[in-house]
Amino acid sequence: MNAEEHRALRELVGAYVLGGLSGAERTSVQAHLDGCAACRAEVAELAPVAAALRGVDPDAVAVGTPPPPELGDAILTSVREGARRRDRDRLLRRAGAGLLAAAVLAGVFLLGVQLAPAPSAPPVIAMAVDRVAAGVRAEAGLVRHTWGTELKLTATGLAEGSYTVAFVRSDGSVVPGGTFIGTGANTLNCSLNGALPLEETVEITVTDAGGAVVVDAHAV
Repeated sequence: MNAEEHRALRELVGAYVLGGLSGAERTSVQAHLDGCAACRAEVAELAPVAAALRGVDPDAVAVGTPPPPELGDAILTSVREGARRRDRDRLLRRAGAGLLAAAVLAGVFLLGVQLAPAPSAPPVIAMAVDRVAAGVRAEAGLVRHTWGTELKLTATGLAEGSYTVAFVRSDGSVVPGGTFIGTGANTLNCSLNGALPLEETVEITVTDAGGAVVVDAHAV
């Protein structure tokens, strides 16, 4: 049943209580009441009033000034507006409940995202630093990746200038690892990448702009 059909039957509730409906109308309202708790509640509220009206003797009621002709329309309009407000309030309550449920689900989802453990960083495999230039201190380690091998280099004493990193295989072939700039007395922390598997990396060399080796490290 759509909203218009429900409203039309709801407007017949008063006449139903007063016994003013035709047989077909009364049957329709009764069928509607079987499945509508809200309209059954209205019937329960109006029943005492209808019972009191049935006890009134029409002949004992003094004839007064007849009501204005527009009174009936005004009453019906008021009843219809009340029904519309109740329908609107019910829709707003349902919409509010839906929004609340959506907010709760979103909160649960975000909480799950926040509680999900962050992926752990891959381990750094230390290398043995065999040779460094005078005044240089260095530590080196390798990190396994699917795309190749990463060098983690920490050093001090590398004078300002350009330095080149090379990844060396066991057969002596070299894979370029990129360049960096020295930081002098300040600590240098940098990551450089080589396009070869970690298992094939046996040595790392760092050379200065003149080609001299300033750091030489071997896999442990």
